[in-house]
Amino acid sequence: MRGASEGETRAFVPAHLSGFFEVCPSPRPERMGSRNGGPCLEAGVLTRVRVREGRGGTRILINGRRVKARTSSYVARSLLARVGEKLHLEVHHEVQVPVGAGYGASGAGALGLALALSRRLGLKAWRREAVREAHVAEVRNLTGLGDVGAQAWGGLVVGRRPGAPPYGSWRRIPVPPGIWVVTCTLGELSTREVLSDPELRERARVLGRKAVERVLADPRVGTFLQTSLEFAEGLGLLDRELREVVDLLKKLGALGASQTMLGRGVFGFVPEEKLERAVGELSGSLGKGRVLKSRISRTGARLV
Repeated sequence: MRGASEGETRAFVPAHLSGFFEVCPSPRPERMGSRNGGPCLEAGVLTRVRVREGRGGTRILINGRRVKARTSSYVARSLLARVGEKLHLEVHHEVQVPVGAGYGASGAGALGLALALSRRLGLKAWRREAVREAHVAEVRNLTGLGDVGAQAWGGLVVGRRPGAPPYGSWRRIPVPPGIWVVTCTLGELSTREVLSDPELRERARVLGRKAVERVLADPRVGTFLQTSLEFAEGLGLLDRELREVVDLLKKLGALGASQTMLGRGVFGFVPEEKLERAVGELSGSLGKGRVLKSRISRTGARLV
């Protein structure tokens, strides 16, 4: 087993919210993806991986429950095929954010597994290869297009070029101290179904390109927040209920707010002095468990 030994390897990957995205097709999955913009959160996915010799197979659990997790399963199969040995994996994803609601949870789980397993197997350039494997897994399984690169980078980021390393490229947007991200989750939205809609993909491509170029030309928090809201309105997924939450967040002191892409949820940037009131009123209005607060992660995906 090349470089692999008994024991546990752990990785943490921040959640990632997108305020806008431009779908960038390519026949090669490592070059396909999206250019998007949004913050990485200190909340995310902690992944623990155990590798054993003797028999093949992968067992994946999310918050203690065994699941298929097709994106993480793809990562496991692809990386194990590189070493050509039958190994048994036990993977535990501890997810700290809602699943299927625009937090990039599938990308975080896939990247955490890829980081831990690539390191354990002793692969060359293991970090770069981990990001590549997780990105390709997301693209092939239609669970995401641009979260992985941003999650590897950390911060409030906007994509310059789509794809996995060495093709993808990202830029950080400076964020003043004392800013928190407050999110409100109203329900799930199937990324796979949305990304399979050719009309919506084309609309996202046109609107997303304008959004990315605008923020790259003026990389400030205010520009990002305003551009995100205009993108959500143009895309057509911002329904009346979501709009009411956007307006409420802004009324409670958010610098700006918009819909999470892709999910039935809302995010806003809230100054620390207005945080507790905003979270309290939103929780009372939406119900317990639907509101999350987090600082922006200043570091990206990492072994822990």
